[in-house]
Amino acid sequence: MPMWPFSRQSVRRTEIRRTRAERVGTWYTYLAEKLDPSWLAVMLLTAAAVCLILSAGGPQTAIRVGESLPRTMTARVDFELEDAQQTRDVRIRARDSSPNVYALDATLIDDIRGRLKNALNLAKADRDDPAKLREDCAKNKVLLKDDAAVAEVLRLALLEDTSEYDKAVEQALQILRSRPLVEPESASVRRTATRAILSADGQADRTCSVAQLAYTNDHEAIDRLLEDAAQAFPAPLRAGMHSSLLAMLSNESGDALRPVYRFDSDRTNHLMLQAQESVATQYLKYTVGDALADQGIVTREERNLLDVEQACYLRQRLAQARWYFLPETLGRSFLACLVAFGVLVYVARYQEDEHGSILRRTMTAIVVLLLLGLSRWTFVDTEAPRHVAVGYQALAAAILAVVYRPGVVFALSAGLAALITLAVQGGIGHFVLLLAVSGTFVFGLREVRSRGRIVMVGLLASLVAASTSACLGVVEGQSWQYVLLIAIAAGGTALLAAFVVEGMLPIIERVFRVRTGMTLLAWCDANKPLLRMMAADAPGTYNHSLLVGALAEASAEAIDADGLLARAGAYYHDIGKTNKPEYFVENQSAGEASRHERLSPAMSVLIIINHVKDGIEMAREYHIPDALKPFIAEHHGTTLVEYFYHAASRQRKPDDREISDTEYRYPGPKPQSRETAIVMLADGVEGAVRAMSEPTPSRIEDVVREIVRKRLLDGQLDECDLTFKELAVVERSLVKSLCGIYHSRIVYPESDEEDERESRKSAVRSVS
Repeated sequence: MPMWPFSRQSVRRTEIRRTRAERVGTWYTYLAEKLDPSWLAVMLLTAAAVCLILSAGGPQTAIRVGESLPRTMTARVDFELEDAQQTRDVRIRARDSSPNVYALDATLIDDIRGRLKNALNLAKADRDDPAKLREDCAKNKVLLKDDAAVAEVLRLALLEDTSEYDKAVEQALQILRSRPLVEPESASVRRTATRAILSADGQADRTCSVAQLAYTNDHEAIDRLLEDAAQAFPAPLRAGMHSSLLAMLSNESGDALRPVYRFDSDRTNHLMLQAQESVATQYLKYTVGDALADQGIVTREERNLLDVEQACYLRQRLAQARWYFLPETLGRSFLACLVAFGVLVYVARYQEDEHGSILRRTMTAIVVLLLLGLSRWTFVDTEAPRHVAVGYQALAAAILAVVYRPGVVFALSAGLAALITLAVQGGIGHFVLLLAVSGTFVFGLREVRSRGRIVMVGLLASLVAASTSACLGVVEGQSWQYVLLIAIAAGGTALLAAFVVEGMLPIIERVFRVRTGMTLLAWCDANKPLLRMMAADAPGTYNHSLLVGALAEASAEAIDADGLLARAGAYYHDIGKTNKPEYFVENQSAGEASRHERLSPAMSVLIIINHVKDGIEMAREYHIPDALKPFIAEHHGTTLVEYFYHAASRQRKPDDREISDTEYRYPGPKPQSRETAIVMLADGVEGAVRAMSEPTPSRIEDVVREIVRKRLLDGQLDECDLTFKELAVVERSLVKSLCGIYHSRIVYPESDEEDERESRKSAVRSVS
């Protein structure tokens, strides 16, 4: 048999191709008809925002601390890395090795100079009394040990030029200044200093080694210093000057010596800070090909090294060509637009009933962008593993599952999963993980009827996330510590998302203007004011609404529609009848005359039709959820009130104008959803079967089929998406439910009075 494309076309295939060629328009014209500008504008703005979010922070290092590398990572460019430890060590050494500063005690030097020079004045005054001279000099701490010393002082005093003595004094003081005498405590304060700076007023600072310092507790060094200083004086005075200088350096108590240079802590600390700040930052140099992270588990130091190399690599590429990252940005933007367009086409093509209002679209876009932005921020600015993004995906899936049907939710969740995978630079495994978690929420939250439902689904999703992420970690060859980390991160954030949605459920319902199963169950409570009013003022209508609710719920669930919504809507579809309950047959007692007998058909039909308008006003007054209001307006559609139409036609005189059926139709609109269409059919068949005298199964089936046929031929089902196949299932469900409600009774034979009472009791028990 010839294969394609050489096989011959069948007649049927040729006819199909001819029919397609004759069609006007293509797929994009179809989408243009289905897409309204507001939805398209929201998607375009969302796609633009997604492009900005995905580009935020630029290319990032996807490797995390604790992750296992399959190979060694090497440098792509030459770069330097700041070595903080080395910089700190060098600065500490520079600070510790900075010199100590010692300031000359000018007061002490001046005191010594004055005492030494005053010895000549005393010699002039006491030149005739050597003993008194010796005593006065001793008081001045100038010790003249023998007569030769006294004679030498007198000789120097009687000279007209005292420059010889003055020169000796200055020479001795110069020796004291040149060989610094300091306190020993300064050596213990900074043992690391190797140099000392000697500072004297009016003179330049000079530097010496710490080893050249003489300490006041070093007696040998002091003796050598004083001996050298005494050598500046004439020979007869040298022995006395040694003792004199020692006495002048001693403190008041005489138990310690005063230092010639005192430790200057302020200047020393200032030099320490200067030395520390003068040290430049130390760097480690890497060249192309150097190993940055070895094969195996990544440490924090290796991750920091990879980040620095990444930043240097990007700077070098940008310096070479500013448009270097343009192709990558354009590619990312194209993928974002492709995902957004795919979701748009899917929703428009297969779930057009889920478009919703512009507010819902906008809020959906905001939620998606917010969670995508949080995923990108967590990946760029924190060190958390990318599996934390599972929580954001779970949060989005849970919120959207409450708002939309599974088809739309899964499309939106899949699109967000693809974008989050791009944002955190994940692979196909990460995308599968996000889809698995999304699927758990999407199919687990198809109907939320209990408060703990979301938490239970969240617990299941956390188990799915933890097990899936653990399996992916094992497949990637990660260590068991990292596998445990990502499993906890994925499972914990998924469970946390469930608790967040649980607490935010009232806010979600209000913002997106949707109602969950819990809210609908609450409005099905018989203690609601409207239901209590209906039960009290219009008991027939109340019982009728309960029966319609049971019929509608069973039929809706048979075609996989929202049965709870159909039941709740059926409970409130006739609330407008409570204003004038006596004008409706179900509220009239047996044998009671109808109030319509005194009214014209035109007036009666106004009262009958007006219960729809009254119901809408009551729904607005009692703040009935928006999801239930369409059942009030659409449960009759634009059907004809046949009884009064035919009555008006019979009463028309030959000269009167023709009776238009539009005057006797409900204002509509026609049912827009499967649930409102089911309530319309259930409302019609329940009233018709209830009016039957003997509702046998065959008669019930005929009545149901006839009413469904009338509604279909009248075009009442044209604006809802109820298919013929689903309509047949609804018809069978209505017949089955009505046969169960209006089942045949046992006819008991007449007997005596006692037997009759027993028979009635048995009949009552059988009915109950």
